[in-house]
Amino acid sequence: MPLILLLSRVMNPHPFSQDASHDGTARPAQPQGQGRRLGQIWPAGHVRRLGGTIAFSWRRMWRSPVGERYRLWPRQLSIVALVGAVAVAILFPFDARVMDFVLSHRGRLTGWMAALSQSGKSEWFLVPALVFYLLAATADWRGNGHRVKSRLVTVFGQSAFLFGAVAISGIAVNLVKIVVGRARPWMFGEVGAYHFDPFVVSKYLSSFPSGHSTTLGAVAAVLCIWFPRQWPLFCGVGIVLSMMRVAAAAHYPSDVVAGFFFGVIVTVVMARFLAARRVGFRPRAGRMLPAAIGLRRR
Repeated sequence: MPLILLLSRVMNPHPFSQDASHDGTARPAQPQGQGRRLGQIWPAGHVRRLGGTIAFSWRRMWRSPVGERYRLWPRQLSIVALVGAVAVAILFPFDARVMDFVLSHRGRLTGWMAALSQSGKSEWFLVPALVFYLLAATADWRGNGHRVKSRLVTVFGQSAFLFGAVAISGIAVNLVKIVVGRARPWMFGEVGAYHFDPFVVSKYLSSFPSGHSTTLGAVAAVLCIWFPRQWPLFCGVGIVLSMMRVAAAAHYPSDVVAGFFFGVIVTVVMARFLAARRVGFRPRAGRMLPAAIGLRRR
């Protein structure tokens, strides 16, 4: 919830998308200085507006790229993937030692860290994003002036992106878990840290990569796009929270790092796909992260 509310403080009050509106006949906009009631922003016809908005945004999302060619996978993203792969390779030989230490030193501190690791549960982000998406999608964009319209479009687009980033990266990482089939730390005493049984669907064989860390990586990437100058803070906090999964004895260190980088990469690719079509984002020359349309640069 705080992620979406944070948008309201940095949204550009000026309109940026003249074609991003509901179908139907435009009505005279209320004066900017006049207060609005909820009934003016959400009048009758919610279902019709919801359907029209989803159909319109779906068509825009799958239209041909606009402007100059914009690569989905730039060189900077290859460097990010390489850094992640090297980090996983370095940590992998130490997974057994780290988990043996964690299991031998369980206590109040590790219990607190395990509880904090639940911040990576996807529903913490999916539910608020869906709520704000539906609120923006069912609002009347045409009858409330450019300022309100632009803010509704921003909330609609960015909440949809947050939902999609968390959901799609989560689905993708679960498929990878099945392919890899690494045993969870719960089975450490029986099979050790390096037992793999690929293509078996079981919660006991779903350690690599970490799903919670993937969610935190996706959210960190979204925040880096929204507030690019603060990217070290978001990535640092995301990695620290992800590492709490090790203290919870739910994942090995290599699982956590792999999941975090996986979430970041999937989210960046999604954002660049949309930026190429000018849907919610626009390209930034020479930069890996596109700019979110409708947000002031911070």
